[in-house]
Amino acid sequence: MDINRIFEIQNKIVPETMDLLMKRYEILKVVSTFEPIGRRNLSTKLGISERIMRTEIDKLKEMDLIYIQSAGVKLTDAGFKLLSEIHSTFYYINNLSDIELKLMEKLKLKRVSVVSGDAEKDAFTFNDLGKKAGEIVLELIKNDTVLGISGGTTMACVVNQVKRKKGIKNVLVLPARGGLSEELEIQANTLAANLAEKLGSSYKLLHIPDNLDEQELNILKNNKLINDVLEDIQRINLLVFGLGNALNMAVRRKSDKSVFDKIKSDCLTAEAFGYFFDKEGNVKMQTNSVGITLDKFKEIKNSIGVAGGSSKAEAIYAISKFNNNFILVTDEAAAKRILEL
Repeated sequence: MDINRIFEIQNKIVPETMDLLMKRYEILKVVSTFEPIGRRNLSTKLGISERIMRTEIDKLKEMDLIYIQSAGVKLTDAGFKLLSEIHSTFYYINNLSDIELKLMEKLKLKRVSVVSGDAEKDAFTFNDLGKKAGEIVLELIKNDTVLGISGGTTMACVVNQVKRKKGIKNVLVLPARGGLSEELEIQANTLAANLAEKLGSSYKLLHIPDNLDEQELNILKNNKLINDVLEDIQRINLLVFGLGNALNMAVRRKSDKSVFDKIKSDCLTAEAFGYFFDKEGNVKMQTNSVGITLDKFKEIKNSIGVAGGSSKAEAIYAISKFNNNFILVTDEAAAKRILEL
């Protein structure tokens, strides 16, 4: 029987079960975010009386999902594992398969995968986003794959969530673009190396910043090592990339005032690979980016775009207007906002 039907029957016969599940899920989620947390503070955050909270805490303790210290309540390992499993079932509870179909139809994308929640507010949703994208990467990767990955916190989450895979041969992992002036842990070079280690594959690094002026870039591109990597980037046949809000990406790039003025005057909403787009997917500005080009992006057979949170909705919409030849992995908050646009 379809799991959606099971939940439907359960809600008709024992609707209080779902209410109790949601209440205990919220308690576990708040504990995971603020642990150690006292009962009174927990009651205040959830709007539940201290008497009811005391009863629920005792129940969860009996089930070995939480434990109590003098500093407050904390999750056990079993509690953390169960919390992740409950969150995953929300795909069915919230009927996200219907949302996926509506999103595919609206954006004309080849495939859409939606995880429950809001990645901007919930660490579990953010991890689910990375996990789902990681699963699709492993599904698509084959022998002789040249895999490109961009940088950023979302891509770092994808790499962290990817499970190790053996048995694939002749795989090369590359940074899809040069590095931004940000933490080493989320730069494309670092992520390419970490992903290659999980896949047991080889990798190359692009030792070139992404924000040099045109003359400096042209000089560096003539370096043989850098030129070899740039040529390999043109062979990418599996791409994993993040989609950014135009203004936020300008901040990340430490752009000058003219870039911010252009974003404001042209109402730019999205950024990918160093290119900025308006809401209809028109390219309005290009920074001195090095790495994958938009022409290459359009022709790659298997591309996976990953972005979550309602603030990314306009960016996702714009990029899909420019190129709908990719798989989208997003969350419920972004999906619902996109359907409203």
